Amino acid sequence: MSRIIFSVYIWLLIITVTLVFSPLFVLTWFFTVLFDKKLLVLNYLANIWGSLFTLLVPGWKIKIIGKEKLNSKTKIIVANHQSQEDILLIYRLGVPFRWISKAEVFRIPIYGWCMNLKGDIKLQRSSKSSIKRMFIDSEKVLRKGCIITIFPEGTRSKTGYLENFKEGAFKLAQKTKTSLIPVVIYGTENKFISSNFFFTGKHKVIIKILDEIPYSDFKDIDTREFANQIRNLIESELNQLKLSENEN
Repeated sequence: MSRIIFSVYIWLLIITVTLVFSPLFVLTWFFTVLFDKKLLVLNYLANIWGSLFTLLVPGWKIKIIGKEKLNSKTKIIVANHQSQEDILLIYRLGVPFRWISKAEVFRIPIYGWCMNLKGDIKLQRSSKSSIKRMFIDSEKVLRKGCIITIFPEGTRSKTGYLENFKEGAFKLAQKTKTSLIPVVIYGTENKFISSNFFFTGKHKVIIKILDEIPYSDFKDIDTREFANQIRNLIESELNQLKLSENEN
């Protein structure tokens, strides 16, 4: 019964926040789009929207390590991906950013429409023309001085273990000479929403921001090798966090 009540609370929270923020999002876009070329106001508003869910849910404890390493300068953020909760957690980083996301996400009512307004970048991985378009759009965004966030696994891990990292984020970083920041998310595997639309109760999540990697450190590295290096780095950090939490 407690899980039902808890899930009802979250669904009411989702509906309420959506009803409040959707018109606010449209109005903000309307009044800022002509002078805010980076769409910073809209992206900061999205951060508030996304953060509210994890801030207002009792029992969801979020710990962020290394937030001081982040700023609003141009960069590509790459993070591991284990559940839908990861999407909300990225908003807690507090910096304005654009997603590179699957085209299907843009078809989600309201959320997908807001993604279009805030300049997120669409990708259909099975389409070569879409991949080409994604690189063009991403380069434009980075040239404006914005931040891009990518889940290089491409989709949520169904095993709880890291999947292989696709090369797209790393090719983009090399091509645009943009620094990269790995972000490690620990504690979200199988802990968000079930197939019956029930939400998971009390749990702890750790977000760890690793050191920024400047372009000079990877400019001569093969992108496949670079992708594997970052995957291994994130995997190592995940294992350390797991050991640390188990000891506690």
